[in-house]
Amino acid sequence: MMMKLPSLFVSFVLAYAAAEEESSSVTGDLEIWDSIFASREYQILVHAQANNLNWTEGPVLIKNNDGGEDDETLLFSDTIAAKIYSLDLDKALQDRAKDNNKPNSDATNNNILNRHLHVVKERSGDCPQKDENWRAEPGGNGLGVLSHTPRKLVVCQHGAQRIAMLDVDTGETHPLASKYKGKRLNGPNDVALRSEKNGELFAYFTDPVYAWLEKDRFEDLPYLDERVKSDGPGHCGVYRVKLTEDGNSQNEVELIASDKKRPNGIGFRGESLIVSDCCQGSHLEGCKSGTSRWRIFEQQDQESSSSSWVDSETIEDSVPADAASGGCADGFAVYEYVNREKIRKHVLLSSCFGGLCIVDLESGGAVVSRMWTAIEHGGCRVSNVAVGREYAFLTGSCGILTLPLRQSKDEEA
Repeated sequence: MMMKLPSLFVSFVLAYAAAEEESSSVTGDLEIWDSIFASREYQILVHAQANNLNWTEGPVLIKNNDGGEDDETLLFSDTIAAKIYSLDLDKALQDRAKDNNKPNSDATNNNILNRHLHVVKERSGDCPQKDENWRAEPGGNGLGVLSHTPRKLVVCQHGAQRIAMLDVDTGETHPLASKYKGKRLNGPNDVALRSEKNGELFAYFTDPVYAWLEKDRFEDLPYLDERVKSDGPGHCGVYRVKLTEDGNSQNEVELIASDKKRPNGIGFRGESLIVSDCCQGSHLEGCKSGTSRWRIFEQQDQESSSSSWVDSETIEDSVPADAASGGCADGFAVYEYVNREKIRKHVLLSSCFGGLCIVDLESGGAVVSRMWTAIEHGGCRVSNVAVGREYAFLTGSCGILTLPLRQSKDEEA
């Protein structure tokens, strides 16, 4: 995903100022919000400016080697700085709790780089040197965890225009998929791993325009679509590729959909595939700034090819483009909660225009509540969401944000 502002430097400065001086606000169904979250205010766990972060993405949680049940690491990407980081959650959350109890302390300004925050991989997009002078986002983006080998991840690489396997302990990568019908992919953005009923493991991923972003034209403009046609596969796509048990792949990339304007976040709710459309700018008909959209696909026959996926439902929300300073429907987490009637409900906790949205996946589908984080003067744009340790972890322009969840896993059960 991209951060849309003409001046990258100005955007960071404004985001920092807004995060320090302004608070977020929550609108919509507050009962649903309060059933899911224990607060209407986010906290900054890892401050972007204090830790030299630019645009964080792709958050996933993995168990630490020889760690306890709650001993987890948060892994995430910086697409602009081209680094993948690991954050020791136990220590970072403990430190924040200590700092919050100290008078006149500002935990959000703490530099924790090299203390709890470590670089897993430099040049995370394996970008060719010839392209480094112009690519605005040369790094890795979305990350996917292999359940049986959690120290290995599938990473979307803008720079190398492929998905690859990353060894968390060594930082080494090897390619999984880079072409569709002989043409280079644009630059995969987000990935979700899924085992089919027949036991086959697939990596599902999106391939929008953002790897073509140039440093001097860091906006969603028509030149991106021109590069897709001239140097990419000719479309923005949703794909899948079959993986072996150890995460390798020698299989052809299969196309699921090619009619999406800006396919971005991807994930599953049960048997349904969900893909977000990141609408920004003003030149795309039907996909302009202020619109947040999620597409739901159903598979007609799990024993057949990817062409059996059918676009079955669209959830769309539109607000005036001047209502916030940016953002779009990017990454998300599927979340189950128990409402006040003790009924289990499924929602998306999703980045969206203006901040973070709760998207009801039942009763016709709709945005039911929104936290406005990308307010006037920049604010915090949200790029993606991960859930764990009784928190929602939000990536984006301000580093790593947290929102406490109302229900723990034990309470949900």
